[in-house]
Amino acid sequence: MGKLIDREGRLFGKISVIDLLVVLAVLVLAAAFYTKNNTLEPTATAQAGTPITFTVLAENLSFQTVDAIRVGDKLFDKDRSSGGPLGEITAIQELPGEKTEQLKNGTYVRLPNPDGKNLLITVEGSGSVINGRYAINRIYELGVNAARTFYTAYAGFVGSVTEIH
Repeated sequence: MGKLIDREGRLFGKISVIDLLVVLAVLVLAAAFYTKNNTLEPTATAQAGTPITFTVLAENLSFQTVDAIRVGDKLFDKDRSSGGPLGEITAIQELPGEKTEQLKNGTYVRLPNPDGKNLLITVEGSGSVINGRYAINRIYELGVNAARTFYTAYAGFVGSVTEIH
């Protein structure tokens, strides 16, 4: 059996002891950095059932879509949820339909749209609030001004979250 450390300071004649210590130090620092930045805060489980109310603005909906959206309907996002509802619609406010048009001078204006309506939909759900960030069903991040496709049992529409309480 040969020596553990040879004359040149290599472990088993293959790797330098100093190199081995540097590699171990880097691994320990990497593990500490990962643990610090990727662990859940203790408040995450304590606030998991926090009531969250948010408002969705849906613009230029057809009259058939407006009629299909009702108070009491569950609101879903098939692309970004675990399959569960984001919440229940508690209020619907009908607004006149408007559309954005570009003028010849390059500016944009809002004009009435007689072929559609806008809806302001209030939804109540539950989730967690961590450092000012809202998560419905623990995985669906909710943010203001994000345009997403929402669904009820009978209608689908694009809407933007305008408020979160």
